Amino acid sequence: MVAVTLTDDFRDALASFDTALLPDVAQGWAAAGDFFTPPDPDSLTRFLTELAALARRAVSRGQHLYCWICP
Repeated sequence: MVAVTLTDDFRDALASFDTALLPDVAQGWAAAGDFFTPPDPDSLTRFLTELAALARRAVSRGQHLYCWICP
């Protein structure tokens, strides 16, 4: 397992991002070819929505975001 810090700039940008645009972001991400198997855009939208909510809570509490990567 590896833990990495997400930058505060990324946290702040995600926290202030217009959530109405997240489905469009998810559509583009799903079609970008970054995945071995194209993911469901609706699942990506839910993931991004929850991540944005986490970022907003972190900003309001003066906290940072971290990502655990498990192979």
